[in-house]
Amino acid sequence: MVPLATRPAAKRLPTARASPSPGGSLTEILYYLGEEGRIVAVDSTSNFPPEATAYPSVGYVRALSAEGLLSLDPTLVLGEDDMGPPEVLEMVASAGVPVVRVAEAHTAAGIVDKVRCVAAVLGISAAVAPLVQDLLATDAALTRGTSGATTAAPRVALLLQFRDGSPIGAGRDTSGAGLLQMAGAANALAEFEGWKPVSMEAMSLARPDYIIITERGVNAAGGAAQVLAHPAVRLVAAAWTDDPTERLIVMDGMAMLGFGPRTLGAALELAGRMGTVPGR
Repeated sequence: MVPLATRPAAKRLPTARASPSPGGSLTEILYYLGEEGRIVAVDSTSNFPPEATAYPSVGYVRALSAEGLLSLDPTLVLGEDDMGPPEVLEMVASAGVPVVRVAEAHTAAGIVDKVRCVAAVLGISAAVAPLVQDLLATDAALTRGTSGATTAAPRVALLLQFRDGSPIGAGRDTSGAGLLQMAGAANALAEFEGWKPVSMEAMSLARPDYIIITERGVNAAGGAAQVLAHPAVRLVAAAWTDDPTERLIVMDGMAMLGFGPRTLGAALELAGRMGTVPGR
């Protein structure tokens, strides 16, 4: 059996010519490195860049099928850490196809490590070193800015979407919490762990200075006006002394929460909009 690998720095696999890419951040990384020609399929979360959607789909990253993966005749299956289910990956590995799950940490360093891991697997670390340096430069700018902030960190509630009438918010130990920390903000929903519905009472107690929500969440709600009209959001917005539309920040969900190459830029943009990076 070929063992599964989950590692921050993977050994080079010289036969990695044709790979399904389960996980939107891994697809983005392959494009970022200029290695999209190795992709033979993507999963349903791989929506960026737009041309990635033209590839065949292997379904959802956590609900793959061995038959679907093996039918692509891959030389490697390279996916995110939550790729699965485990028994499917074992079946693929048993068929002699290397399976590499790339470890994830919701930090700037974690993003750089993911990119380095993919480059190492593909044997192109030296060639893409300038691209890695670009990410490190963005990280450095973000760190300098947020560490130099002279005001208290803004309290921010990050919402994924609305479900059954309730906003779904990012608690502790989520990609949303990691993004807020990178952007120099305090997670207003840190009283709970994971992604959970947020009641009116909880939102009132959270007292966020800003609310961030994904574009998909806004579109599903019918627009920014409908989000601001939601009772839980309206309750919070009533305490804001300036234009509520300036404190409702809408951004691409995968850019913010995918922890691929775009997430560093998203954190820097958020920091600028919230004033946690001076001069931006």
